[in-house]
Amino acid sequence: MSEASELPPSESDTVDDVEGELLSPWSRFAAGVTGFTLSGAGATAVFMTDNQAGSVALVLGGVIFLLMLISGNPLRSLGHGDTQMKFATKRRRDRVIDEAREASPSDARRVLDVLSAVDPEASRDASFIQTSAQVYERLVKAELIRLYPECDVLENGMDAGADFRILTPDRRLASIDVKYLDSRSRSAVSATHVRQMIAIASMSVAGHLLVSNRGLTSMAAELISRAQAGGAKVEFVQWRNDQDTGELRQAVNVLLRDNV
Repeated sequence: MSEASELPPSESDTVDDVEGELLSPWSRFAAGVTGFTLSGAGATAVFMTDNQAGSVALVLGGVIFLLMLISGNPLRSLGHGDTQMKFATKRRRDRVIDEAREASPSDARRVLDVLSAVDPEASRDASFIQTSAQVYERLVKAELIRLYPECDVLENGMDAGADFRILTPDRRLASIDVKYLDSRSRSAVSATHVRQMIAIASMSVAGHLLVSNRGLTSMAAELISRAQAGGAKVEFVQWRNDQDTGELRQAVNVLLRDNV
């Protein structure tokens, strides 16, 4: 399954907070109270003290917190102009991500690639990561449909160890597990996930194919080799674009051929 939102504890604990997460309702309420308090104190200070610079700072501080209340975006800097810029960047980023969700898989990938190029911080945004995983899964499904137009490519309604099943007209079956790894994750598919796939395959008559945008760790590759030598119907393909389609077709064909 795609790793859009779940990371191993050792990985997610070391990742910085995602830039631009929306505030919770309680945080927005607190920001509003703080904003009104600071703005009121600053306005009062204008008439009650001679410290005009301090009064203005209080008013500006209150305005920033009120902007947080209105927009729902967190405070990333005390500079008023900088805060406005970050608010605007987050809004633009969200619009682009929304467009990617509605676009075709190929167009969505291009949109996300452009966004990450012009806005490098986007790759750390939770919405960007989740959408990237969804787009990758859609790309894999679209490629399978293109490769096997005579077959049914079915989505699993529940987490049954695979994302798709390919069903041929003569009722042969292969299961496809899609695993997307974002830039914050490990650089390769771990042995843990491969063990899970092998365990599921051992209890199924259908062969299992693991497809990922990343390669395997050396231990994971060794596990798959041992399982295949022992007769397990498991395959792995690193699929990034249509240049890897030959390997994808070959792996699926092996599973369908063995499923007789």
